[in-house]
Amino acid sequence: MNQRMREYVVSLAAMGLLVGVTTENARAWNTPANGVGGEAYGVSVKVSASTAAVTVGPTPHVVLCPDGGMAADRLLKISVPNLVGSETLPVVTTGSIGSDSASVQSSATVERVNLLNGAVAAQLVVAMSSSTAGGSTARSTAEGSTLIGLSINGSTPVDVTPSPNTTIPIPGGAVILNEQIPEGDGVHTSGLTVNMIHVVLKEPLTGTITADIVVSSAHSDVNFVPAPKAGNAFMTGGGKLGTGRDIATFGFNAGSRGGAPHGQLEYNDHAKGLKVHSLSIDPSSFGLNGTCVTFSGSARVNDVDGYSFKVNSACDYGEPGVGHDTFDISVLDSSGAVVNSRSGTLTGGNLQLHPE
Repeated sequence: MNQRMREYVVSLAAMGLLVGVTTENARAWNTPANGVGGEAYGVSVKVSASTAAVTVGPTPHVVLCPDGGMAADRLLKISVPNLVGSETLPVVTTGSIGSDSASVQSSATVERVNLLNGAVAAQLVVAMSSSTAGGSTARSTAEGSTLIGLSINGSTPVDVTPSPNTTIPIPGGAVILNEQIPEGDGVHTSGLTVNMIHVVLKEPLTGTITADIVVSSAHSDVNFVPAPKAGNAFMTGGGKLGTGRDIATFGFNAGSRGGAPHGQLEYNDHAKGLKVHSLSIDPSSFGLNGTCVTFSGSARVNDVDGYSFKVNSACDYGEPGVGHDTFDISVLDSSGAVVNSRSGTLTGGNLQLHPE
């Protein structure tokens, strides 16, 4: 899927008494046997005025095919007066199924968030969910999820990864930070939904939920039983490099099909404001060396054509991916000069190699 770059601005009339909104956190299991499930979105808003209900999003929103692959999208900004304001919102999900393992990684990143006229604010909100299965065990993790410059009720901004399901009161309701909803049997199935900011408002007299706002949601799940599978070597993966405010997030799939390379890549260096969207994979660029792959291609950088990228190495060093797998990328201009490069061990996500 090609990334779509667009601006989504929603204008609402003054909001009166909000009534009749219900939250929908639980997610029905619908991934078929020997399938993967991935989903990510930036913002979802559900409210109801005295005269009409209003739903915005989820947007941008991507869903992974059960057979695996990659889906990515990006939104320039979103504005819902008195409720939500934010800037760049990239989302990506990647997954794969091999003969002896399956994996999926999803991430959603939202920059410069302002909710309820400053009641909740953050410079960067990153949700990550990764699930893997190897035939006898299945696991999911939210490692890599983080909040940068978080402020609630006017507090001093902090960089933090709260404990799962941390709940803090705000005027008219509460905010749940790092909301985690697990599922699966831990043997052949596992799944995890991560909502990094979830605001719930209630009508003060009845306690009825009146507004539901989610910022940065990532879901992954696997349903896997080992089975013979023929095909060429390929790798899928996604995750995070760096810590604190100096981070980059990415997602890709790359492999050889009938002797020809295929795949795509999304890469965002948030510290440097660099956004890379692959346009094609170069012929014969895909290489396999042990548990590492290399590939390169043309790219659009910050919505400008004429660039290229080279994944110098993407290495799968086992499970979990965090603290083990590595990723090394260079971004080049039209003359071949390197304009950005980054490498390191994953601090979020996972890489999964499926050899021939």
